[in-house]
Amino acid sequence: MDSGRGGSLPHVAALDGARGVAVAGVLLFHGGQLTGGYLGVDLFFTLSGFLITSLLLAESSRTGSIGLGGFWARRARRLLPALAVLMVWVALYCLLFASSDQLNQIRGDALATLAYGANWRAVGAHQDYWALFNAPSPLNHTWSLAIEEQFYLVWPLIFVALLARWRRSTATAVFVVALGFACISSVLMMTLSDPNNTARAYFGTDTRAAAILFGAAFAAWLAMRGPTRHRKELEVVGVLAALGLAVAWTQLDGQSAFLYRGGFLLCGLAGTAVIAAAVHPEPGAVSRALSFLPLCALGWISYGVYLYHWPIDVVLDGKRTGIGGWPLFALQTASTLAVAVVSYRWIEQPIRHGAISGAAWRMLTPAIAAALVVMLTVSTLGGHTRVVETATGRTMIGDARNAARSAPPGATRVMVVGNSVGYFLGIAMRHVHTDRPLAVFNAAYLACTFPPEISGERMKTPEGATVIKPTIRCDPSWESQVVAEFRPDVVFWILSGAASAQQRYRDQWLLPCNAAYESLYERSLRHELGARGAKVVLTTAAYPFLFAGAPHRYDDCDNRSRRKVAAETGAQLADLFEFICPGKECRERQDGVLLRSDGLHYQGRGGEIVARWLIDQVR
Repeated sequence: MDSGRGGSLPHVAALDGARGVAVAGVLLFHGGQLTGGYLGVDLFFTLSGFLITSLLLAESSRTGSIGLGGFWARRARRLLPALAVLMVWVALYCLLFASSDQLNQIRGDALATLAYGANWRAVGAHQDYWALFNAPSPLNHTWSLAIEEQFYLVWPLIFVALLARWRRSTATAVFVVALGFACISSVLMMTLSDPNNTARAYFGTDTRAAAILFGAAFAAWLAMRGPTRHRKELEVVGVLAALGLAVAWTQLDGQSAFLYRGGFLLCGLAGTAVIAAAVHPEPGAVSRALSFLPLCALGWISYGVYLYHWPIDVVLDGKRTGIGGWPLFALQTASTLAVAVVSYRWIEQPIRHGAISGAAWRMLTPAIAAALVVMLTVSTLGGHTRVVETATGRTMIGDARNAARSAPPGATRVMVVGNSVGYFLGIAMRHVHTDRPLAVFNAAYLACTFPPEISGERMKTPEGATVIKPTIRCDPSWESQVVAEFRPDVVFWILSGAASAQQRYRDQWLLPCNAAYESLYERSLRHELGARGAKVVLTTAAYPFLFAGAPHRYDDCDNRSRRKVAAETGAQLADLFEFICPGKECRERQDGVLLRSDGLHYQGRGGEIVARWLIDQVR
């Protein structure tokens, strides 16, 4: 436990165990093994709010004031050394592993991380479609550290203001303010959440502060009233809260509409109840369970585990290691624990406990920060933004020619056409093993538009904003030449479902389920399917979890048109909708494997399952 000025808070082993549970949930989530493990971050938030506020209250009760310089210096000693190590590692990653189209993204992520503004950069990332499909940044996880650091900066200032105004009833004032801000944060979460883009609500400091503030409010309540005498009742509430969190962590998908309509609020309250049961002076079942030594040990190194695990996962991925599932997760976790232990023992703890003097620390901190900025800038030189238009007709034709030349003798030649859903399934098809070898040529385009007639036209979003459609077409006119070069046996036409946006075409607004739109859509689809010169397999589209709450009737109309055109043209229909959403109830997993990690695209092992199913439909 961090020390306050002139003393420290008593150590509570159960809180170490709570940290261990929280970071274990995050590890399992990023390893694809726990649907709601991302909620471990909220438990971290609540713990931070409780501990920091407890420290401030303890210091103010002893000295009558708060030493802000000392408070922030202790936070810096605790957080910055391991972060500096991470930044050095990121620079090496850029030099050894990152592709040139990743470097600009990583540079921006790194600078935002050093400035503890990564969460707000993530909020803006939804405007950059390509950032979603680049290889993952090793700093994708630092948004939560930014929120906590912003809290560490602002909350002590609010506390000092409350202390100056209500010196004799500081705890009461802190409780009222923390609870009031938590309510405002929860309301903002509900009002700012957008089912078509959850980034603003998920990453915003204002929308995610409720969990931290619940912990702060409980710390103030404890200072006001002391431990409750109703220990048995508290224990029942704590156990029920723990069970509720267990259900949420195993069942609540990150795109669930419920999550943004009160789910985060309930999880924050449940986490507070668990902490209340854990810190009661008379240990109960919750406290004893969380005091389990392996959980506590994981809690001791939880900061390093969280900091290093995602970069390690990015490097030790399935492609580089050749393994997947639980064996890959075990390798990643073992590597993370080893690095975190070394960091904790020889970097974090010595510096935290005075290995570097205060004067030296004040001189070194800005110097190291400046050196990191220079190092990260230099290591990311030469980056460029990925632009799909670079794959012109000429280069795609050349790629098709090369793919044909490298196809194994007697291989079934498979070509994939469509948008990002098709693109990732095309990647997955390369990992499908069949009795007869496959030669897969991926001609799908990220963010392309269909029908082609509306490419470059205006689009009106459900919120009423008017934007310009991308000019990248899913069916460029030169694809017939690509077909001629690759000579596919099978062409898969794979598109995501319909968007719930109106599209401007020839002075009228079109929307799926509109007769004019369906006529245009079906005419374009007939033309494309008839121009392939090979066996064509047309797929339907499953409801996307990514846009939870969007009207699925548009997807139904889209699929109806696809089935109609397949029947009219003689194309084979692979009813992907029925495979993923039998009876219109979409399943997230098959055989324990997550099919769509982001709610829309079939990637990794999930992509391989769906790709295998598609290939089997043709065979």
